[in-house]
Amino acid sequence: MTTPEKTPEQEVKVAAADAPPVAHTSGFYPPLRLAQAYVPPQRYGRTYTPAEALEKGTLFPELYSPYPY
Repeated sequence: MTTPEKTPEQEVKVAAADAPPVAHTSGFYPPLRLAQAYVPPQRYGRTYTPAEALEKGTLFPELYSPYPY
């Protein structure tokens, strides 16, 4: 009696099942907050014209800061 051959997909599943657990999922490290976004409220005031906004990369003059050359 012969054993059926495993497909490559079955071999990968078996190999993944035999792998040791990853260290950071085993509870050794406390959960960390990687980032927290802070977006201050912005008043909707004067805006650039569409052509100006495309040229400068922003619709709001308060956000425009050209690079010094």
